[in-house]
Amino acid sequence: MFFRHSTDKLIYPLLFVVLLFFVSYRPRYHLRKNMPTGFYSDASTVQKRSTEQRIAWAYWESAQMDVQFQYPHGHPLPIEPPPQFHVDAQVFGPEASDPVTRKRYWQRLQAIWDTPEAWETGYEWDWSWIRDPIDFGAQWLRDKAHNLL
Repeated sequence: MFFRHSTDKLIYPLLFVVLLFFVSYRPRYHLRKNMPTGFYSDASTVQKRSTEQRIAWAYWESAQMDVQFQYPHGHPLPIEPPPQFHVDAQVFGPEASDPVTRKRYWQRLQAIWDTPEAWETGYEWDWSWIRDPIDFGAQWLRDKAHNLL
């Protein structure tokens, strides 16, 4: 049975603030600043290794700047690389923008996409749930169900 007390005026706002804090302070996943080891493979010669490492860093930065926002953590990457995943041929040379090189780095990104070494977690305030609380609740349930499996 529910009884009214004089402290109800303090408890209900406090519970509301705690619930608001719980719902709005959420983890955010970002690709790490440092390129994971699985994304770059060493080449045989020093000259080729330097060029290959620069190209790998360029593709990793493209993934950080463009791909992670289009395909966030927990979402699969498409088979073919999107147009946003590219490097500037004028800066890195024609070998860097070659479709075979681009596809190779896209496959490497797919291989490490779900690994913990590719992502870092930070907690941020997220008020986006206010726009569509039903969709937010459904997504929260999907995430919790996915974590249980």
